[in-house]
Amino acid sequence: MHLPAAIAFILACLSLSCTSAFAQTVAVHSGENQGHGLIFREGATCYVILPRHVSAGRRNVTLFSAVPAVHASALIETPFWEDMDLAIGIVRGDLEKRCSLRLTDLDASAQPEKGSQLQLQRLRQSGELERIGMVITNSRYREFDAGIVNGTSEVFKGTSGAFLFSGETPAGMIIEALSPTSGRFIRIEEIFLNVNRWVKRRSGFAATETRPANQSSQPGKESPFELASASLPPIDPKYSEYNLSGSGNYVFELSAPNRIAFKAKGNAAVTLSKIEMRATPEPEVSVPRNVVIELSNTEDGMRTRVGAAAEMGPDGVLDITLNQKTRWVFITIRSAWDSTTVGLDTIRFE
Repeated sequence: MHLPAAIAFILACLSLSCTSAFAQTVAVHSGENQGHGLIFREGATCYVILPRHVSAGRRNVTLFSAVPAVHASALIETPFWEDMDLAIGIVRGDLEKRCSLRLTDLDASAQPEKGSQLQLQRLRQSGELERIGMVITNSRYREFDAGIVNGTSEVFKGTSGAFLFSGETPAGMIIEALSPTSGRFIRIEEIFLNVNRWVKRRSGFAATETRPANQSSQPGKESPFELASASLPPIDPKYSEYNLSGSGNYVFELSAPNRIAFKAKGNAAVTLSKIEMRATPEPEVSVPRNVVIELSNTEDGMRTRVGAAAEMGPDGVLDITLNQKTRWVFITIRSAWDSTTVGLDTIRFE
C-alpha cells in the first residue's frame, strides 16, 4: 500500500473507530469457494451471517477480517427455510475480539426502498475495505435489487455475502449477481427475523465463557478428579467413558439423561476452578447440548447442590467457571444438538 493510501485508510479506520458496523465485514473462505459475511455478538458468543451457498455445504469455514488481518474458524448452521440463501455460524478465534456489532443493531431500521442510495461494503484481496455506491432499483417483500451508481466497479465473484449499508446500518445482504453491475439482496428485516429467532431459541441456558476447541488453559496438568461412573453405557466398548481420562472418546445413546460422576483423588475436597468440555461434531454423532453440573462435599456424594446449568455450542466447546470446593462432580448431559448418538472427547478440571 502506498503511503498516502495507507494514511487515508488509517484515518478512515479511526473515523469509524474500527469497531463500527463496517469493521464487522469479513471475507469467508470455504475450500475454493469465497464470499463475505457479517459478524455480530449476542451474549458471550460471536456469530457470522453469510449466504448458504458461500459455505458450499461445509460445516467449517475460515473468516478473515479487514487489515490488520486476523482469522478465525466458524462452525456453520443452516437452520432456516430451505429456499432462503442464509446461514449462520459460531465464530472461534482471534476475530471474536473484534465482534462488537450487536444483534439488535440488525433490527430493521434501514428500511431499504426503491430509489434509496446505499453503500456496499466488501473486502479487497489486500484486506482493505471497499465501499461502492448503489441504488435500489426494485423492492419486494423479502428481497430487493440494487445497481452500482456510476459503473466504476463490478459485482465480481466473491461478492456474495457483502452487506449494503445505510450509513452504518445494515440494509441487506447480496446473494446473487444479476449483471456485472447489479445484484439481488435479502432484506435486513428478513435476516433479523430469522437470525433473532434462532439465536434466542439456542440461548435458553446460561451463556458461558468459551475458547477454541483445540485450546486448553493448562494442557498436560494432572486432573484432581478421576472418573467414578456414567449412567449410560457406550455404544461399543472401544468408546468407553474411561476414554475421557485419556485418548479416544466416549460415545453413547442418549436414551435418558446421562449422569457422569467424578470423585476427587485422595477423597479430600479440592477447589474446582473450571470445567472444560470438548466434543467433535460428526455427521452421525451429535455433541451434547444442555448440561447440568452438580457438586457434593459429602464422602458418598449423596447430598448435592447445583453448580451450573449451561449449553455447549454446536461446535462442541463449553467452559464453565466455578471456584468452589468439592469432593464430587456430577455432569449430567440432558440433551444433544442433533441425533441421540452423542460423543464426548474430553472433560478437564482445574
